[in-house]
Amino acid sequence: MIGIYDNLIKDVNLKPEEVPFLAGETVNADQGGACAGLNKILAKLPETLPNSYVASSAGCTCHPDHMHFNSTGSREFGKHYGEKMLSILGYKIKQADAQPAAQPAAR
Repeated sequence: MIGIYDNLIKDVNLKPEEVPFLAGETVNADQGGACAGLNKILAKLPETLPNSYVASSAGCTCHPDHMHFNSTGSREFGKHYGEKMLSILGYKIKQADAQPAAQPAAR
């Protein structure tokens, strides 16, 4: 994987120290992920590849195959990626309230 990364960085003329690399977990163990054990390996990526980070898949729902995120899980996973990148860039992430705001009554 490192070779692919190195080639990509070189091909697009980027500086690895300036461009964070985000890797996403597979379907998490909390969803019965068929490959959830790989997440332990992914967690070590920042030890091997400088300026790399892992986006958690915790709470991201999946299809019955327990290998692929469903549409709701994919959207949530996208939020996890966004929150991770914002935190890398130094932004504080405001946690959403546990209860959604009440919707106005239909007219």
